[in-house]
Amino acid sequence: MNLLVLDESLDLALLIGRLAPVCGWQPHFVGSLHELELAVQAHGRPALTVVNLVPPLTGWEVGQRLRGLGLESPVVVLGGAGSEGPAVPGVQWVERPVGEAELAATLERVVSRLGLGGRVVSRGGGAHGLVGQSAALGEVLAKIEKVASGDANVCISGESGTGKELIARAIHAQSARWDRPLVTLDCTAIPEGLMESHLFGHVRGSFTGAVEHRTGFFALAHTGTLFIDEISELSLPLQAKLLRVIQTREFVKVGGSKPTRTDIRLITASNKDLRRAVREGAFREDLYYRIAVVMIEVPPLRARRGDIAQLVEHFVRKFAAAHHKRVPRLTPRALELLVGAEWPGNVRQLENCIEQAVVLSDHDTIDVDVLPLRESGGKRGPEAARPGLPAGLTLRELEQQYILQTLGSVGGNRTQAARLLGISLRCLQYKLKAYRQGGPEPLGQLNRFSEGHPLGV
Repeated sequence: MNLLVLDESLDLALLIGRLAPVCGWQPHFVGSLHELELAVQAHGRPALTVVNLVPPLTGWEVGQRLRGLGLESPVVVLGGAGSEGPAVPGVQWVERPVGEAELAATLERVVSRLGLGGRVVSRGGGAHGLVGQSAALGEVLAKIEKVASGDANVCISGESGTGKELIARAIHAQSARWDRPLVTLDCTAIPEGLMESHLFGHVRGSFTGAVEHRTGFFALAHTGTLFIDEISELSLPLQAKLLRVIQTREFVKVGGSKPTRTDIRLITASNKDLRRAVREGAFREDLYYRIAVVMIEVPPLRARRGDIAQLVEHFVRKFAAAHHKRVPRLTPRALELLVGAEWPGNVRQLENCIEQAVVLSDHDTIDVDVLPLRESGGKRGPEAARPGLPAGLTLRELEQQYILQTLGSVGGNRTQAARLLGISLRCLQYKLKAYRQGGPEPLGQLNRFSEGHPLGV
């Protein structure tokens, strides 16, 4: 299937490139509306067109030009908030920022609805919005791939801010229910007295204040997926009722008498250790075994420090676009501070930190002065911003140590390290080669970045 992609910034190139082999697409990338016209003239009308709307290009301009081209094939346009142009038949607007899983699901719906064939499956770095290449994250992604195609109940455990809801969305996006509802219930956001009504619904007059019928989350998620977040907050009586629904696949509204059948896939999550809660009598053991047919444990950010540099780059680009700013570059000492921080709030805290830094930065770089780590649990004091290089070294030795520290902070990725150091990749490779040939290797680190080592990318 021919796919035409208009993307001046080339932000979609890697994403579409990962999806294309899985879906059997033949993508053709253009950087302007003029190039789009030339591509249509040269290759004919594509089966699907994707437009990444980047200023100064406007939604109105895209709509007018598409009308002029007379494209009968469907078009998906990604734009910022408020950028949607005039209604054009066959054009679907998607608001940025958008994750890979969400874009994949959107394209799949368009492809499926028009009978174009091909199933979209998110893979690779950044799949499902889960950014990183560490072994710990790789294990999570591998388990998602294994469980998504089935219908088994899944329980996701991990600290707050680790991305449990992203995992639930990823499982739903790759399941057979991908085109059905995904309904999320956060048990910490609903008062205990109203939880049963939210879960199962209620009939009018069933209690004081019930002035109309209410549809519960089980009914809203029928034929789709119900994600119950922080399930450990449910009271024991409600746990018993939830267990019965899981066993019988039926529920009764509050104040009602007629059972209703339910067909859902259940995904739950908790930032508490449910096994310990079972031992302490705070969580029903029989319910635990029902919801935890498959367990996915999400590692905290401090256990996947090798992913921090990639996450930082992802968030910098995301928030630069959201706040209409140029994409800033992080200084090496800022990145070192981020990689070394403890992050008790995990990825959510890192995301908040980067957004603040992007907003507060007045330059094309982000340095430690705009990183809100002293108030948010990172390393404290002046030592946080120091590179940590020993005294008494020659200038050449200091440069060598600093380059190696920067390489280590980005997991050995030479391209990222060169960008952070402000030198070309060729220059970095030349320096590393010179260091290897010029004498003893400090701290034995150079071997980690040799040509044959997996980190030497």
